[in-house]
Amino acid sequence: MAIVLVPNPVTDAAFRPGSVPEVDTTAGEVAWTSGQVVAVGAERVYQRRVWKCAVVPTDATVPPNIDQRAWEDMRPSNRWAPFDNEVQTAGVGRKGSAKYVLFMRFVSGIAVHNPIGNRLTLTVKDADTGEDLSPPIDRSLRASRPSLWNYLYGPKTPVTSFRVDGITLRPRVLVTLEVTGGATDDVGVGFFSIGSWVTMGLFTGRPGVLYTARAEVVNYTTRTEGADGRYRQVPRGSATNLTLPVAVNPEDANRIWSALVQLKDTPVSVFASRQEKFRYLSSVGFVTSDLSPENQAITKANIFVKGIV
Repeated sequence: MAIVLVPNPVTDAAFRPGSVPEVDTTAGEVAWTSGQVVAVGAERVYQRRVWKCAVVPTDATVPPNIDQRAWEDMRPSNRWAPFDNEVQTAGVGRKGSAKYVLFMRFVSGIAVHNPIGNRLTLTVKDADTGEDLSPPIDRSLRASRPSLWNYLYGPKTPVTSFRVDGITLRPRVLVTLEVTGGATDDVGVGFFSIGSWVTMGLFTGRPGVLYTARAEVVNYTTRTEGADGRYRQVPRGSATNLTLPVAVNPEDANRIWSALVQLKDTPVSVFASRQEKFRYLSSVGFVTSDLSPENQAITKANIFVKGIV
């Protein structure tokens, strides 16, 4: 069955001690300060974003988001990189460990996309009692390929997405996610969403996504070819689009339609299946859909996901 994660908003108040700091000085981030003279090329953190000085500001008291002649918006800060509307912005300059400790309310699902590092650990606990609301996760971010030879000698496939469901609902929840690597390894998380899963399928225990489901990688790198055959390539990001035909219970069609309409302007995490072998049929993007009754027993929903970079 297709599952879509409806996210809970993450605010400044959600972060708890141990998280990547507001200004990640160990990774080289520097806070913007009113009146401070900066040189061209210097980067400063202001309002969750990293800004680069393009020209020396004529008035150093004007914030970067106002003086966009002098400042260029580069990327989210390391703290906020997992919570923006991009999948591939995983923070810059952070080494060894990237940890996020968040206080949330009524969590039933979690999705992680584009983790960078060697291992991922995740706990979901009752914020008051410390009780585990879901089995703790501690797993490698490299998956062995099938067959004994590949298991022993072949390259391992990076884990680009990971999801958790079946979390016991509680009003006060503490979620801790950490991605680790070697002391000099880059680490980070591209997209981290916490909320509630909306499931789309037939009946309990029966799959809904049909075998014509499709994932498409869209590459935004540009190449300009010269008259002599040589080309200039400008690397850019990529995204995954999904087409998921889903058979749903007609009695559930109104709920599904209402949920999808509410998500039309929000990039969300989407998985086609709970089975590990179908992990490639997952993405983060904008969801559109159409529903049509096939007969009295089945309504067909076509779920389209326009992946974000």
